[in-house]
Amino acid sequence: MESKFKDGLYRLTQLSTAAVMLILTLTPQDGVSRLLLAACAFGLAASALSRRRIAALSNAIVPPLLAVMLSLLLWVSPEQHAMWLWGWAAILALPQRLPLLIVHATLAALCWWWVQGAIGIEQSLLAGALLIALMLLGLAHGLGLQGLWQGMNHRAFPTPGMPLWTMAQLTHDLPLEIARCAREGSHGELLLLRSPSARQPTLASALATATRSFENRYRIDRHTLGVLLISRDVDEAHQRREALIEALPLPRQARFIALAPALSLPSQLSAMTRQKQAVVTLEEFS
Repeated sequence: MESKFKDGLYRLTQLSTAAVMLILTLTPQDGVSRLLLAACAFGLAASALSRRRIAALSNAIVPPLLAVMLSLLLWVSPEQHAMWLWGWAAILALPQRLPLLIVHATLAALCWWWVQGAIGIEQSLLAGALLIALMLLGLAHGLGLQGLWQGMNHRAFPTPGMPLWTMAQLTHDLPLEIARCAREGSHGELLLLRSPSARQPTLASALATATRSFENRYRIDRHTLGVLLISRDVDEAHQRREALIEALPLPRQARFIALAPALSLPSQLSAMTRQKQAVVTLEEFS
């Protein structure tokens, strides 16, 4: 889950890249290059500003969008845009499926071929060797993010516009978040919410409004939702619990569990099904 906190930084990077491309359109460029830079800039900006419900789609669009722009720039004017050749390492560092990786590696080789005619044999061989090394580093980084990226395709949608992660993702995230809270000194809680299935979309919508953007929500089953709450300390966590209880619509049952190594998700879910009280808070347990 720690990587998900970087979503805002990723969007900021996209917007910054788009801004740089728009600035480049103001420099001496041929008409085709200026049009390509502007189109790619607007595409990146649209992806960065896209709503949460299409985040997975927008993230999947970014690598091919950049690849098409880079290929066309180097095809149209390899002499003027030779420095853009190194951008292929950044493209391969983005998570993407294997067929797309193969296509992008092939396009990178073609771009090198177009550029090498303008820089001479010795320089082109050195550039090719450096490009391969950088692309391998980028590929290693991208493969490290592959599992998280693929998780974007396994969301459940109880209502349009309310993307929820699955139970499998919560199982993966929980130990990571427990370790992160212990390392950073923040206070984390798992909130489980149980309601009639017909009320789950309404509850999911209210939960999205009442929680922070980096706090991912989960659909555990047709009756149960979950969210990992992150607070600065215990006092803030207490205030947020009270605010959430007031904000979340009835009928529902709530169970707040402090994150600790001893936390067992199956045990807490089992206890949730037997819970009689409207609200249960477990601040410490062993």
